[in-house]
Amino acid sequence: MIIDSVIVNTLRRTALPALCLMLAACKVGPDYHKPETALPKAWLSAPDNTNSTGAAQHELAWWQGLHDPVLNQLMVQAAAGNWNVRIANARITEARSLHNSAIAALFPTGDMMASATRQANQIGFPNGAPSSLKSAVKQPFNIFKTGFDASWELDLFGGHRREAESTKDEWEASIISREDSLISVLAEVARSYIDIRQYQAQLQIAKDILAADQAICAITEQRLALGDTAGLDVAKVQAQQEHDRTQLPYYQNQLAQAEFSLDVLLGEPPGEAHKRVSATAAIPTADQKLVLDAPAAVIAQRPDIRNAERKLAAATAQQGVALAKFFPDISLTGFIGLFNTNAGSFLSAGSKSWGMGGNILWPILSYGSLSANLHGADAKQQEALAVYQQTIIAALSDVERSFSAYTQQTQYQQILATATASDLSVYQIALGRHQAGLASFLEVLDAQRRLYAAQNQLALAKAQTAQDLVAVYKSLGGGWELLR
Repeated sequence: MIIDSVIVNTLRRTALPALCLMLAACKVGPDYHKPETALPKAWLSAPDNTNSTGAAQHELAWWQGLHDPVLNQLMVQAAAGNWNVRIANARITEARSLHNSAIAALFPTGDMMASATRQANQIGFPNGAPSSLKSAVKQPFNIFKTGFDASWELDLFGGHRREAESTKDEWEASIISREDSLISVLAEVARSYIDIRQYQAQLQIAKDILAADQAICAITEQRLALGDTAGLDVAKVQAQQEHDRTQLPYYQNQLAQAEFSLDVLLGEPPGEAHKRVSATAAIPTADQKLVLDAPAAVIAQRPDIRNAERKLAAATAQQGVALAKFFPDISLTGFIGLFNTNAGSFLSAGSKSWGMGGNILWPILSYGSLSANLHGADAKQQEALAVYQQTIIAALSDVERSFSAYTQQTQYQQILATATASDLSVYQIALGRHQAGLASFLEVLDAQRRLYAAQNQLALAKAQTAQDLVAVYKSLGGGWELLR
């Protein structure tokens, strides 16, 4: 079909000026500006074993500093298979789709349409009542119509553009939420893995203690048979042996629970994690100093704060959306196609038809609903601002608490390691005395048992130190970049 030049000229005279008018139109509502927040210049609880110079190592794969290849593999698996991360990915796609939909609302819409109707004129009695019903009902006729129907709502006051701003901010917030989920998942994987290695170490120590108990019990029974001791001593030794035996099922259960928790984090069915960690290994420890950024740099990269800031931006844009409802909606409509009342000549040149028009819709009677919506949007913005400020304070506290816990735990582990070394020295002396015939083997076993108890405490302290180190890295908000 050839479109008449008059139609093209009409479109140019109306649509193009309308587009220019829309682009130059204002946007009602406040423009967003990131709030200024006063931050401390240094950390109060920074550990002594820190290095304040150099690159920010916490932005790298911090778990690689624990030098455990199994843990490195688990981290990669969790980043790809964890269901919370997958859910976060789906939410990103959803938020991006909402943003694309809001952007599309800024442009004209068009539809191909076709319709066929049969109708009669409305009954009217301008000269009094008709003499018969036949004379009252007009002759029915047909209407055939097809073509391209278009409409365009001009965003003169920026309501749709504010909506697009809000959805863009929500989209960015969903991306940051995935980062936050990934950081939490990585930290939980490291914690579960440390728990597994801790319970493995404690289970082995419990077995060693039980073996020592059995040796002591055998010696005590021999002395009873020779008359060197009373039956009460044997009963005490046997009771201690059975008490220590209860530690085996306890640590075995704790180990199984930690492995099942790791299965969930990896996004795998129960039992898969056991295949990866069944071989006993040492509790992972770090041998490098922490590299700390200033508070402002840490706060700028923490996903929870960045997410709260994007939520605040989205809420600010929604204020503009609510305010734009007070102003008129102006839209342009157009049609080009075929229109005829005769089916036989519907496709003829005489059926060519076009039409253009405009609508203005201005809500002048809303019974306070528009004001209520605006007040609600203002309250939402204030809530988002309060959440943002609260998140910053909570983040600062989180970092300080993790620093303090790690510092104190490191000192505790060092003291305990010294005490364990002393117990080892006592055991070695007792063993030497026994070999020289100066002490009984019972004295050796007693020293060995105290050494096992100290080693058990030290294993627990090493695990807790590693857990506190993970908490430090999590509070710094880094490490997720390499596993995106």
